[in-house]
Amino acid sequence: MSNTAQGLRVCPTRVDGSPVLFAHKVDLSRCQERQRQRYHKCFACAWNNSYVSQHGEPALTAADDAAPAPEKEETTAKVG
Repeated sequence: MSNTAQGLRVCPTRVDGSPVLFAHKVDLSRCQERQRQRYHKCFACAWNNSYVSQHGEPALTAADDAAPAPEKEETTAKVG
């Protein structure tokens, strides 16, 4: 599988290889959730299910390791 070492994907990974202004590392479930919700960057992403079914998974690049840490869900914890 062409995911990063931690099982994460760079979101978005442009089909044309162009750099993106804002990228995140997301796990498979977040990637699929964004596609189901029609996230505005999915149409041009190499991880898009339609694109992967026709062209295969994108190759791992050095940019995958250079992307920011994965997104964290905001949680509020009660203290006390």
